Amino acid sequence: MSSRSAAKINQYFRQTIPMMVKNNVPITPPYYTLWYSYTSGDIPELSTRIDDIVQRLGQCDRYMCDVLLEEFVVDAAEDTLAQVQSSINQVVKSLHASTESAMSHADHLNQSMSADIEKLSQEAIQSNTHSAYKLVSIARRFIDKTEDYRTQLEQQNAEIQALKAKVAETEKQLFIDGLTDINNRRKFNDDIALYTASADKTCLVMVDIDHFKPFNDEYGHLLGDKIIQTVAKTLEQSCIQIPGAQAYRFGGEEFAILLPNANLKAAIQFANDVRERISRLNLKNKKTGQSIRPITTSVGVAQFQPGESLEALLERADQYLYAAKHAGRNCVRAAVA
Repeated sequence: MSSRSAAKINQYFRQTIPMMVKNNVPITPPYYTLWYSYTSGDIPELSTRIDDIVQRLGQCDRYMCDVLLEEFVVDAAEDTLAQVQSSINQVVKSLHASTESAMSHADHLNQSMSADIEKLSQEAIQSNTHSAYKLVSIARRFIDKTEDYRTQLEQQNAEIQALKAKVAETEKQLFIDGLTDINNRRKFNDDIALYTASADKTCLVMVDIDHFKPFNDEYGHLLGDKIIQTVAKTLEQSCIQIPGAQAYRFGGEEFAILLPNANLKAAIQFANDVRERISRLNLKNKKTGQSIRPITTSVGVAQFQPGESLEALLERADQYLYAAKHAGRNCVRAAVA
């Protein structure tokens, strides 16, 4: 897309976004990349497939788009997708600014012309000539046209405002884990860099569900997902007691918690509280109505050291997490304060 002119990208954008909205597809970078490719004709086979899907099903929704993404937009780099999202935001802001400017100019023109036409009308009455009245009539028709133009601009601006809200909502969703609705790994990467740079003390808590694979094998993946969701919600609720604390799904059955301005002793106490809360969870197998076996977690805690790299902090927290596993699981391990 970078080799095209800004005008061409703008043109494709104006075509792409309405198509995505019409097909009820979220405006996220992967989906936008897919539909941009369709609009621009960069991948003829993709365009043919989407046309066929729309003809057969009436629309190409997000689920069909997921299939097409796997086939046509494979392994899109995260930084590339972030650039696409940035481009979407910039174009929407540019459209909004252009429309606001046009509306302002239209208002100014109407005010100016209204005053001039009023003077011209008075002169036409005094001169009482056909040409003067005709000139006033033409001028009034012109100002009616500019008023129609301004009404169209208002409608366009309302559409752009709605689009801005939709893009903002979508951008927020980029940082939310789809399964658990808590912060995702991308948000963790952003926040840990911010916390370690601004907070006096920051502690990292890594949480891993013990023996998770047997849950899936014994009860099925749906219940496995329910366990992950319930643990995530427990972590999120636990964070409320510490100002600034945030929970994240780190990947799979592993989670992370950032505790800004917390010393190691407080972080260890928090980690133990969380571990105990999770161990008291009582989930039932919907098929049998029976309670499943207890859910336990292994927890590692590390405090950020001034000058330490983020990679080193993560590595230390991981070491303590695995130390908890080797100690028998369902326990917390941390550096000595």
